Amino acid sequence: MRFFSRLLLSPLARLVFRPKVIGRRNVPKRGGVLIASNHLAFIDSIVLTLVARRSVSFMAKSAYFTGRG
Repeated sequence: MRFFSRLLLSPLARLVFRPKVIGRRNVPKRGGVLIASNHLAFIDSIVLTLVARRSVSFMAKSAYFTGRG
């Protein structure tokens, strides 16, 4: 499912949001990596997973998922 969503949505996200990726060549192909993004809106999290060449996981405190709003 992840493969097909990235295959279809990644080009659309690049066209609509026009993300600017700086330092992509510095990301190793294997091993752990920490990606820091300039988080301007919630949609940034979604676009980041679509333009990243590797699988992305996010860490957040539980109040982010249990709060209202």
